[in-house]
Amino acid sequence: MTTQRVAIIAGGRTPFSKAGKAFKDLGPLAMGVHAIKGLLDRHQVDATSIEALAFGTMVPEPDKPNLARELVFETGLPAHIEAQTVVSYCITGLRTITLIADAIAAGRIHVGLAGGADSLSYSTQTLFQEPSTGLTMGEHMELTAKTWKIPRQRQDEIALASHKNAVAAREKLSQEIVPLLDQTADSGPRPDTSFEALSGLKAAFDPDHGTITAGNASPVTDGAAVVLLMSEEKARAEGREPLAFIRSMQYSAHDPVDGLLMAPAIAVPRLLTRLGLKMSDIDLIEIHEAFAAQVLANAEAWEQGWKGEPTGSVDWNKVNVNGSSIAIGHPWSATGGRVITTLAYEMQRRDARYGLVSICAAGAMAGACLLERG
Repeated sequence: MTTQRVAIIAGGRTPFSKAGKAFKDLGPLAMGVHAIKGLLDRHQVDATSIEALAFGTMVPEPDKPNLARELVFETGLPAHIEAQTVVSYCITGLRTITLIADAIAAGRIHVGLAGGADSLSYSTQTLFQEPSTGLTMGEHMELTAKTWKIPRQRQDEIALASHKNAVAAREKLSQEIVPLLDQTADSGPRPDTSFEALSGLKAAFDPDHGTITAGNASPVTDGAAVVLLMSEEKARAEGREPLAFIRSMQYSAHDPVDGLLMAPAIAVPRLLTRLGLKMSDIDLIEIHEAFAAQVLANAEAWEQGWKGEPTGSVDWNKVNVNGSSIAIGHPWSATGGRVITTLAYEMQRRDARYGLVSICAAGAMAGACLLERG
């Protein structure tokens, strides 16, 4: 098998909209079609060059179980494109990128699309409960916050930074957003958010002793995201300048009793150790903000070497510089594509060498990815 470098050429997504609002009548298929068409049109991609599509959703439409294949037909892409649908909780989008990247790296294909979409307007409350434990994700996170002694103040600081950074980055983020139904930007980032407002919110999952609120957790959101990947050879042949290259991926899982959203404490150290890197080598870090407490607990675990080699301390000035899921939103299967897209564009703007992605997921799983330029 040959090994080819995998280039991230472009990313595109719908705005992320609060569930039950602007996109409440759209399913994953409609949002996915819009994101894919928008990406291809904006970047003048020849549809006949695409060889594979991987796409995911956690909340499928009942009559469209194989979302990826339906996207081929509904977008008008050539019918010969191989398509597969992926379901892997919050790392679904990252999994689809891995599938396409692995096929390109092995030389089986040269061009592929990867992404995901979810309409949480369609979801039910049971989808927020962990099947193996019966607890909601928020209840699990309260347990972790207590175990790791994560202060409420620090959680609210992370949430405030997410909003401030996302508001400041609105013009930059428009580069990746394909407007839909008169929505041109994410509905979540709030320019009027303050630390005082966040600190005044009541705990959502443990009213008497909890620290997790609606303000320091990711909101329920609808949206879709897609990423265009090519072999380096194909990108050069088409005269396209890659945003970044995918250096490596790492996945992990453990027992939920150790913390439902603490698997990044395994994935990230394994990835960095395998590549001979420390946190100090990383220029930009994207951590999916399921909860601010989750971000802080995993960062503490990385630094301590809880379930892997210590990574060195996290420089918070490098983390989520354009905001993340607390402000922008979290349509489960779309988050992987959004995070990779935002990071790749920011790496290009800064000519950064290394960018790190960390995404936790239900089922006590996680994914990590290292992007590089040069």
